[in-house]
Amino acid sequence: MVTAEEIVDGVIRKYPGCSAWTIPVASLPQREQDFFRGRSLQPITAIVVGHHVTSRVEWTWYEREDGSHHCDADDHAVAVCEEIRDALGRHWFRARILPYPGECGLQFRSVAEAAGAGEIGTNVFLLHPAWGPWVQLRVMETDAPSALIPAPTQRISICDPCGACIRACPAGAIRKDSFDGLRCRQFRTDRGEYYPVGPQKEFRYCTICADVCPAGEKPV
Repeated sequence: MVTAEEIVDGVIRKYPGCSAWTIPVASLPQREQDFFRGRSLQPITAIVVGHHVTSRVEWTWYEREDGSHHCDADDHAVAVCEEIRDALGRHWFRARILPYPGECGLQFRSVAEAAGAGEIGTNVFLLHPAWGPWVQLRVMETDAPSALIPAPTQRISICDPCGACIRACPAGAIRKDSFDGLRCRQFRTDRGEYYPVGPQKEFRYCTICADVCPAGEKPV
């Protein structure tokens, strides 16, 4: 039987600016396993798609007329996911793209880290070995079998505990061993970051902790 890896590899090789990783649901941390096991699809495999962000323009978010949010990097990642979903469907496998942005109940970076895509850094970004924090993630679920054996995965060490993001964070939300998400969000809310501005309805999000991170190639 064809595996999820074979199908995904057949699609992703056409996109040099993207990578994809698969992982059996049974290999995920317990919290993520519980999420997938509560899904109606009853997925066997999780698929992570990462798009390398090479310019700041493609990581600028906008509000659509229907109120949904998008950026060029995420639009591209979704298009790749749709092609993977269609390829899986041709082999009679079911697949779904998990919703983002918004709360779907799953931390994409945790699935990506478990799948070997990188390491969650002190700044809580998923740090890719070559791209650093400049990667837009998407996660899919499928009932296609994985060729991988369910087992704990080896974690990649990327984050250099240099403390740059801790010192730079204007909200004081990043600490050596923890991240205060509520403090971060409150600071950004007070700055009006969650309200679109201008005729294009642009969101001007803080990227300070990504900008100062020494990992990876920075966008232009």
